[in-house]
Amino acid sequence: MRTLLLSVLFLVPLYAGDPPAAPSEEDAKAKVEGLKKALKGADEKEKKAAIAACADCPHALVVAALAPVMVTENDDLRIEATKALGKMKGNADAAKALHGALKPNEKHDNVLKAVFTGIALVNHVSSVAVCEKWIDDRLDLRDSDEVPGVIHAFDVLGFLKHKASVEVILDLCNKKKVSGENAGTGGGYKLKCGKHAEASLVRLTGQEAFGDLELWKDWWKKHAGEFNEDMTKK
Repeated sequence: MRTLLLSVLFLVPLYAGDPPAAPSEEDAKAKVEGLKKALKGADEKEKKAAIAACADCPHALVVAALAPVMVTENDDLRIEATKALGKMKGNADAAKALHGALKPNEKHDNVLKAVFTGIALVNHVSSVAVCEKWIDDRLDLRDSDEVPGVIHAFDVLGFLKHKASVEVILDLCNKKKVSGENAGTGGGYKLKCGKHAEASLVRLTGQEAFGDLELWKDWWKKHAGEFNEDMTKK
């Protein structure tokens, strides 16, 4: 039984006060050169070390250098690149690079899981629509077998702290019939999707589970105005 191990999200460092200064272009170029040099070699440890060294340099040049690693290198290196990008919290370029790595890794389950985890860690609002499209394009009303990444995407929505995440989950659950007694003909798998979707709603809102989509829809209509866009309480 596949599960998305998002417990790693709690390991993300929280910065007190002002965020660290943005890296300079000079620093970024040095990281990129180090990465390129390591990738041309044969030492896997050096490659992983060079990828990891990029994590503390959230610059567009570094992101651009890491992006192809998630598509062209072996699975271990792809996963290392997702970890490096995942540490660039709130970075739009990092989010976009991770989005681009989803489709090429659809058949690489461990990498796909890592990419989704990276997306959750970055927590950029653009990822909400990406997760929505992933589920919408892949989950059919009649599905009875697991579809790559669908449950991962439902899980990740719970870590994307935006009001849009709640709206998307509710819309998808209604459209794909994955929650409660009205779950689609997919049976156990559709109900499983519904449970993951509800877990994300609980995480986003702090409300206890209802076990019923209609109750969630009614609750959100009444309480949506109590939340800021980042799902903090007003």
